[in-house]
Amino acid sequence: MVQIYMSVLLKIRFCSHFVFLLSSYLTSYHGYNLQDYKAHVIAKFNTSVDLQYDSPEMKVLSDALKPDQKTFRPHTIILHGRPGVGKSALARSIVLGWAQGKLYQDMSYVIFFSVREINWTEKSSLAQLIAKEWPDSWAPVKKIMSQPERLLFVIDGFDDMDSFLQDEDDMTLSRDWKDEQPIPILMYSLLRKALLPQSFLIITTRDTGLEKLKSMVVSPLYIVVEGLSASKRSQLILENISDDYQRMQAFHSVIENHQLFNQCQAPSMCLLVSEALQLQKKLGKECTLPCQTLTGLYATLVFHRLTLRGPSQGTLSQEEQITLVGLCRMAAEGVWTMRSVFYDDDLKNYNLKESEISALFHRNILLQFGHSSEQGYIFFHLSLQDFFAALYYVLEELGEWNQNFSFIKNQQSIMEVKRTNNIHLGMKRFLFGLMNKDILKTLGVLFGCPVNPTVKQKLQHWVSLIGQQVNGTSPKDTLDAFYYLFESQDEEFVHVALNSFQEVWLLINQKMDLTVSSYCLQQCQNLKAIRVDIRDLASEDNTLKLCPLVAHQKKLHKPLRECWGSFFSVLGTHPNLKELDLGNSILNKWAMEILCLKLGNSSCRIQKLTFKNAEIVSVPQYVWKLVSNPNIKSLNLGCTPMSDDDMKLGCHALRHPRCSLETLRLDSCELTLTGYEMIATLLLLTTNLKCLSLARNKVGENSMMCLGDALRSSKCSLKKLILDGCDLTPVSCHILVSALFSNQSLTHLCLSNNNLGTKEVQQLCEVVKTPGCALQQLILNHCNMVDTAYGFLALMLSSYGNLTHLSLSKNPVGDSAMKLLCEALMEPTCHLQELELVDCQLTENCCEDLSCMVTINKHLQSLDLGNNALGDEGVIALCDGLKHSSLRRLGLGACELTSNCCDALSLVIIYNSNLKSLNLVMNDFSTAGMLKLCSAFQCSAASLAVIGLWKQQYYAEVRKQLEELQSIKPYVVIHGDWYSIDEDDRNWWKN
Repeated sequence: MVQIYMSVLLKIRFCSHFVFLLSSYLTSYHGYNLQDYKAHVIAKFNTSVDLQYDSPEMKVLSDALKPDQKTFRPHTIILHGRPGVGKSALARSIVLGWAQGKLYQDMSYVIFFSVREINWTEKSSLAQLIAKEWPDSWAPVKKIMSQPERLLFVIDGFDDMDSFLQDEDDMTLSRDWKDEQPIPILMYSLLRKALLPQSFLIITTRDTGLEKLKSMVVSPLYIVVEGLSASKRSQLILENISDDYQRMQAFHSVIENHQLFNQCQAPSMCLLVSEALQLQKKLGKECTLPCQTLTGLYATLVFHRLTLRGPSQGTLSQEEQITLVGLCRMAAEGVWTMRSVFYDDDLKNYNLKESEISALFHRNILLQFGHSSEQGYIFFHLSLQDFFAALYYVLEELGEWNQNFSFIKNQQSIMEVKRTNNIHLGMKRFLFGLMNKDILKTLGVLFGCPVNPTVKQKLQHWVSLIGQQVNGTSPKDTLDAFYYLFESQDEEFVHVALNSFQEVWLLINQKMDLTVSSYCLQQCQNLKAIRVDIRDLASEDNTLKLCPLVAHQKKLHKPLRECWGSFFSVLGTHPNLKELDLGNSILNKWAMEILCLKLGNSSCRIQKLTFKNAEIVSVPQYVWKLVSNPNIKSLNLGCTPMSDDDMKLGCHALRHPRCSLETLRLDSCELTLTGYEMIATLLLLTTNLKCLSLARNKVGENSMMCLGDALRSSKCSLKKLILDGCDLTPVSCHILVSALFSNQSLTHLCLSNNNLGTKEVQQLCEVVKTPGCALQQLILNHCNMVDTAYGFLALMLSSYGNLTHLSLSKNPVGDSAMKLLCEALMEPTCHLQELELVDCQLTENCCEDLSCMVTINKHLQSLDLGNNALGDEGVIALCDGLKHSSLRRLGLGACELTSNCCDALSLVIIYNSNLKSLNLVMNDFSTAGMLKLCSAFQCSAASLAVIGLWKQQYYAEVRKQLEELQSIKPYVVIHGDWYSIDEDDRNWWKN
């Protein structure tokens, strides 16, 4: 027994000793392995990362993951910002800082995943993914996973992962790091904290990918990466320019273009710009203020490097051409496959050698990293990859290389254009910039043959679609297109691209927006209308503070006054330009002085001028001065407070012999009794004024007495009076109606948003029935009319009269009153052409009456039944009459319709050739129902030109059919903005 016991004891001691030795060996091996891994990380990133531990982002990052954090310690940190601000560099700095022992030393392992380097079509386990990051592809995975609370994953480039995570709702989360799964599932599981929930994540993404990421991560900390400060950027750009004058000239040539200056967020970008500016100086090129563009700078930098071999060697050799085009193609395919990191195998695929690239450009276009066994390359800056990618499309026709990419194909609709607006913006910008004739000429010299790429016509067509389809274009779309065109600095190219633009809406936030818009508007020779919202542009540029020398050299700084002059000069150079809308703009003294000067020029043909809700310095001094231009027929000063002195100056200006103003809008101008007295006097002294809007001003009884006296006079030639929301009392209404009995000129009267009792409605109807009454349009929206009032309206409609338009929207009409109105509309004496009944509490019970009415009444052209609960049964009943009606416009928006009525609607669309406009927004059509409607829309017999639909409401199959419709019938407008805030735009679909 003793022997057995001793034997067992010896075995136990031996095993324990063996386990101890094995444990010590493994610990030593793992320690060695960890040091190997850190050395690998240092070798991989040390040459491509400029560590800046004092940056604000790095300080926040350092504090956020401290183990002794007393407050919230996030397990997920999101670094987001604009493209090119240094997010990837910051991510690499984190990994490198840990490997060098300067950051996150409480973390056992930091693993870096570059989204662009992962093969997303593979299956893998998390363990296998980690192993790929190890120097010998063998990682101590069990050791790594044993302490997940000391494990940090850095995932760089989430926005490039977005396309692989489209169906995350269908994804089954992985919870085991050993299981092989599609890589999108692994990444999604990490983000959702299903996989290694105790581990830490740092994720980088562009701002455009932030919304998607928010729905995936758990309790994240968001950190904005802003890049270099403005003063630091200025310092880096100017540090190699010694001459003060040259420093100022270079400074302003970059700083004036805020898009270019914002690009300089990383030191590498500043270095490229600085080098290009020095080259321009060396080559004797004067900086053009403020027309410096990134394409121009890069073209100077790259093409000059290509011609350093001497004058006799202007044309590249065949081998050099192959190297250049190979580099460009690699860049282009990298952009489209979301790759910015390349390896030796990639270079071989494009017949490239790094030494040949360096020799060709006389500098390192590509940065190297990693060991000699696995050499990696990235472009000196991502923007440089975009430049070479764009250059590929200019050169692709000169050789056997040829590949087409989506955004430069001929596009047929504005929706196709908009889908490309957020894709590879840098490459698109450079593509436009490379259309400059001087750049193309230089390329012709380098390749020994003319370069006239067909992509030029495709880019011009892309821009022309924005001008052709105004309803689908936002101010951002237009301004973005203007910036692309400005990049080219080629007026002939820009002129052709903008030939289709007749209406332009712009949002101006910065001085450069003003400069770019001025440049492009000058080339819009067919322009008829400009709408521009100008934000507060400081009279003194804050960028002056960025460089101490600027204060002494202000004459080099292009003043804002000069920018205003360039912008408003378009008013005198475009003979077709008739409308200028400056609503919501902030206009300083300089802007108004120059505007008055330009509008007073005999070459200016502006007829309609709008300042609605604009902030104007010294309103009376400038605005009223404008009406002396005899071309100006309409002036909108809505939401501009008018004192009595302002009105006195205004009425004096309106009596000027040269004044030809016909329309004056003074909505929400805080008018007083004295102001109304002056307006009444004006109505008796001028015969030009035909339309007056006093909407949303309080018109008291005394004020109405003044207006009534003017309306009674035969001297008053006013045709249109708008008193919308003027708090009219029964007494005020009685005064107005009494005046109308004597008035024979007024054809349009709007009393919407005033409470009208039955007595007031009865009096108004009596006026309309009078043989001498000239009223043709009566707008009574939201007047809270009760049941008995509709009987008087029905009698009015059935009588002989001039009334052609009646709007009763937002009144509680109901089915019973609707029956009365339908009976009146069927009388042969009724000549009404337009009837608006939006939100009138109608149901399916009145639809048979409506159906019968539209069949019999041959005068009615427009019927709006929007926002009434007609339902499918009601619309099916209505369609029986619509097939034989004379209606040209029909509104059925928000009528609680489903696919059950689509067959009936389709028959109307096909067989009623009179129907031109149909509003169907905010209904619940299924895909099957919409496909039936699309088939009807596309039918050659259908006459529809305007369709109210929100495309985004429907699946891709329906959207595709709607786009096909616009391809077959380019004149068809499809838009979902049913009623806008502005009353003038409210019924866009009927125009």
